[in-house]
Order: sequence, then structure tokens, then C-alpha cells
Amino acid sequence: MEFPESELCFLSEKIVDFDSLSANGFEVKQHFTSQGWDKYFDMLNGPIYPDLLKKFWMKAKVFDKHEAKKEELAAIERDPSL
Repeated sequence: MEFPESELCFLSEKIVDFDSLSANGFEVKQHFTSQGWDKYFDMLNGPIYPDLLKKFWMKAKVFDKHEAKKEELAAIERDPSL
């Protein structure tokens, strides 16, 4: 599937929002802190580079089974020895 980069919509959100969980009565942060997971969650909730992500996804190729079959048939049509 091809489309212009301008159509990519980037949604940035916090992966784990301990403040929101706490405000809703879920006090779970201490369970992760006691296991030494603070740096991991800091990394998950760290900086995001939208332009870099857009460039990545514009170069990525993702195929479902239908698209993969179409690609396979096109390759065979170009080179029947496949």
C-alpha cells in the first residue's frame, strides 16, 4: 500500500501513566519501583521523534497474506522460473 508521507498521522501518548493510574485508585508504581523497573518506564515514556518514525514507516514494507500473494504472483510473472 502506498500513500504520501503527509497522510501519516502520529499519535504520541504515554505508554504507562502512573499518575493517571494513581488518580483512579490503582497504586501500582511502588510494585515496579521495588523491582527496579524505573529506568525502563522512563525509557518508554521518554522522548519520541515523530519525523524519524514517519521516515521509518514510509520505508517499511508490511504485507498481509493477500498482498504477499499478489507480490509472489507478480514476481513469478516477471520470472517464470521461480
